[in-house]
Amino acid sequence: MNPETEPRTSRLVTPALVIGIAIVVFGLGLTLENLGFEYSHIVFRFWPVILVVLGLLKLRACQGTCVGGYLLTGAGLILLLKTLGGHSVDVLIGPMILTGVGIFIVLQALKQHRRVPAELQQSEGFLRGNAILSAFKHRHQSQSFRGGELTSIFGGFEVDLRQAVIEGGSARLDTFVMFGGGDIRVPEGWEVLVQATAIFGGVNDKTAPMPSSSEARPRLVITGLVLFGGIELRN
Repeated sequence: MNPETEPRTSRLVTPALVIGIAIVVFGLGLTLENLGFEYSHIVFRFWPVILVVLGLLKLRACQGTCVGGYLLTGAGLILLLKTLGGHSVDVLIGPMILTGVGIFIVLQALKQHRRVPAELQQSEGFLRGNAILSAFKHRHQSQSFRGGELTSIFGGFEVDLRQAVIEGGSARLDTFVMFGGGDIRVPEGWEVLVQATAIFGGVNDKTAPMPSSSEARPRLVITGLVLFGGIELRN
């Protein structure tokens, strides 16, 4: 996709647009129902999708804790399961709350483990991305790349580092993937060293092999944990 067109495309899909489309669809559904169409009620069973889409839009634009986006997305998924499966919401609330608490504990544990200094977190050369019940896509172009951290829980990330320059010759990218996946693209001149642990998952290094040379090359070290998911590295 042409980068010049991306901002315009992202601005097009707004909460107002989603609500407007939803009203049009529901209006058509009511029209079909009044005309006696037998399956028009199916339209109304998908109304929780609106909450899911609004939540994902909020997560996409979020730069902080994104609690509102997660709540909207989670509520929409719970109600969608209820309307499609015909089960009581009470049956789903308990397990979903338990899952949410587990995700919160995991995020807090990761924060304690990583202990990234505040000055590094605020640096333009530090990459941070979260894909929790959502997707994260980013092209990092810093000329002083100093590493980063990526988290994917029931989601996925796509990171493009091909225009980045490592500061100091080496950088560490800490990853955590659980029931998700990620794609990381690096320049052909970089040396990639995988030190991540995979359990019921994997880290697939598809970067082009470089001929042995005494000349030092920029090194990207991939650390972290992959559970029931995967990460792919390529040029």
